[in-house]
Amino acid sequence: MDIQHKNELENKRLRSEELLPTGDKERDMSLFDYIILWAGMTINIVAFSLGAQYYNGGKGLSPWTLVVVMLIGYGIVTLFTSLVGDIGTKYGVPFAAYVRAPFGYKGANIAGLIRAIPGLYWFGFLTWIGAGSMNKIFGIIFPGFNNLGLMIVIFAAIQILNTMYGLKAMAKFGWLAIPSLAIMFGAILIGTLNKYNITIPEIMAIETEGGYSFAFAVAGIAGGWLTMALNGSDLSRQIKRDINYNEMNFFKRNKRAILGQVVGLMFVGVITMLIGVASGITSGFWDLNDVVPDLFSNSKIALILCFIVIVFAQWSTNTAANLLPPALVLLNFSPKIKYWMSTIICGVISIGIMPWKIQSSGGFLVDIQSWISQMLGPIIGIMLCDYFIIRKCKLNVKDLYTAGGQYTYYKGFNLSALVALFGAFLIGLNFGDYAFFAGLMISVVLYWILMTQITLKKYEQHIGIEVPITREEL
Repeated sequence: MDIQHKNELENKRLRSEELLPTGDKERDMSLFDYIILWAGMTINIVAFSLGAQYYNGGKGLSPWTLVVVMLIGYGIVTLFTSLVGDIGTKYGVPFAAYVRAPFGYKGANIAGLIRAIPGLYWFGFLTWIGAGSMNKIFGIIFPGFNNLGLMIVIFAAIQILNTMYGLKAMAKFGWLAIPSLAIMFGAILIGTLNKYNITIPEIMAIETEGGYSFAFAVAGIAGGWLTMALNGSDLSRQIKRDINYNEMNFFKRNKRAILGQVVGLMFVGVITMLIGVASGITSGFWDLNDVVPDLFSNSKIALILCFIVIVFAQWSTNTAANLLPPALVLLNFSPKIKYWMSTIICGVISIGIMPWKIQSSGGFLVDIQSWISQMLGPIIGIMLCDYFIIRKCKLNVKDLYTAGGQYTYYKGFNLSALVALFGAFLIGLNFGDYAFFAGLMISVVLYWILMTQITLKKYEQHIGIEVPITREEL
């Protein structure tokens, strides 16, 4: 195969329709749509359950400590998502395309695969939760019905179909899910306070043994959402931007994305988790499928409505936060894969690995959040170092989609990024509860040293030069 033909095939892979940069015509998401999208992703079983699991029957963190932990954790995510989101605001480039810059055309697949693993895990897990609610609904309507496997398949298929219609369709679903979820969580809070004869001030005044360290808890909160921080540009590239965005400073051109996350993630996330804390303190349950029957067992209608809303909660989170990112990553692997195909493949893999089987202890969600933060911290550190420190926010967009361009490095791999990634991860493991923070900072230092002292001296990267390109020009 001659080089020209090989490059044509490679360009076809690099230029999958869904990975091309978005222009002003494709940016049709308003600020309110963005807030609803984040709120829909935030109100879910994990946000609710972590409150109960971090309390851990009085052995973990106190309610007031959790408020501080959540504000810091969600604040870190908002910061990182906004920083990565600048890539989408300025250039319209998604995560799966941008990682070609620090990791190389082929190395991007390694970073993408690591990013995809948490998404596949959570999509399967939340599908299981939603399917459990569907199974209970049918069991109430048709006594004796019990087919969880069938419900998992049906619920997964519905979510896959929704994801195939894109981010706008996912945001629209949030307009239905959010009010329903707000009503249900309000009912859970009121029902909890009444049944257990306790007040909110009494709940907040409860003291605990402090079994989890503060750093571990912050890393756990942040870790669950680092997946979306990595994909900040996937979301921001859909938001309407100002005509003179290029003349604005970072905060002005990203003001919609930042405000959307502060309201949709930080505010909604704190409220959701505190309701979970109230439930964990009083009933000891973390799973909404157990909380709802505990409170509303005397009303079949209330049970059915609550279970429907639980389904909505998983649905509104799963599509944009867990299935879309891996689907975009998969597009990097072959020119023959279309977006609808990658969505189906990722959905099937996620269900096939049956992540709900990983439930060895009552605090398993807390542990998984921590593992995810350790995995993804070095990747986001490398991305931010590459974009802000190395390239100074000036990107050669054309070569992101052109085989044989400046991101070829060594046979498609940037060894500096790979050494920084795995080196930071392994070194970070020695820092215990501070592994996430250590891995993140170490990755930045390692990547900067290796890039400036080795890679940039060997491979021309045209630092400080901006080469924009539209999808029509590709």
